[in-house]
Amino acid sequence: MSKVMKIILIVLLVIVLAIAGVGTYVLTSMRSKAVETVEKPQDLEVTVTEEPEVFTVLSEDPTPSPTPMPIWEEESNDENVINILLIGTDSRSNDELESSEGRSDSMMLVSLNKADGEITLVSFMRDSRVHRIGSSGRFTFYNKLNGAYRGGYGGGGPGELIATLNENFGLDIQQYVAIGFDGFAALIDKIGGLDVDLDQAEINFINDRITGDHELEPDIVKNATTIKTDPGVTHLDGAQCLIYARNRHTGVDGGDGNDFDRVNRQQEIIQLVFDKVTSQMNEQSVLALISFAANYVETNMELSTMTALAKLLLTTDISFDSSITVPEAGSYNYYVDDETGTKTDQLEFNLKKAAANLQIALYGAELTPTPEPTEEPTPTPEG
Repeated sequence: MSKVMKIILIVLLVIVLAIAGVGTYVLTSMRSKAVETVEKPQDLEVTVTEEPEVFTVLSEDPTPSPTPMPIWEEESNDENVINILLIGTDSRSNDELESSEGRSDSMMLVSLNKADGEITLVSFMRDSRVHRIGSSGRFTFYNKLNGAYRGGYGGGGPGELIATLNENFGLDIQQYVAIGFDGFAALIDKIGGLDVDLDQAEINFINDRITGDHELEPDIVKNATTIKTDPGVTHLDGAQCLIYARNRHTGVDGGDGNDFDRVNRQQEIIQLVFDKVTSQMNEQSVLALISFAANYVETNMELSTMTALAKLLLTTDISFDSSITVPEAGSYNYYVDDETGTKTDQLEFNLKKAAANLQIALYGAELTPTPEPTEEPTPTPEG
């Protein structure tokens, strides 16, 4: 969810770098733990369905930690389209963010079409069943998408997550921005919070996460302030926005919720942040925001890329064109283990069809045509 704040980062992160001279300092801080990009290996396709053991690279450190997988180079599908992956992790500290110990709580692609001046947000569902990389560094088994960030080849991290998305959906992602829970809340507070339209169920959910017995909630949530207002537009601080954006337990008008409701809230927060920053903040306040963000954000974006984006954002009327979820609601079923007959929480869907639809939405055409029809999973009720 934390990826929520990402877009604002990208957008402002860039504006400042084009306007101010502190870009190099800020960028150096954000890139200090960035994953390197290397030439893509050949012959990645393997037909193996059994999940291999997790591979850990040992070091001479007293407490060895996994080594993140590098990002594989990909040729651009369209020079007019810039894709940046926003990774919101459930890391509770900067140390966890840097070591990729946290899971990718949310994964959202910000796709900017320079020719059209439009931004498309693509949210990838955490439980999507996709082709994953095993200890061999090849695509050898199927499992949840959000596991790619934490597990798999050499510890995974942004490299495995990006490789997985590119491989499964025919994309060309090369850049990412990552932030943890504390960073997300801190950045929301830095811009003065957000005004969000809440129903009673959403208010109850936020208050329960603060006062209820939820062991896994981070301290920033447990120490947050409860909401004492009636339903309607409510001013939320960073911690309250964090809870709101992670809510998948309540749906429209207080009904039962699901992961799609959470994704919708994340996309809503991103647009609220974008609107507030671009309409209410001047160059000085934006500069302060970016400098502040350097303490919480990890990115592999280069100064030249940010500068180019900045010039574009400053001279073009950029707008949010659409929001997409992968898989789309109603297009999946819950995967059933063939051996045990157990129904899992993995979302099984037609990967080739989803890839084709996504490529059309981002690039205007299907870039990797499906050679033959693939049987479409029969959707099962959500929830």
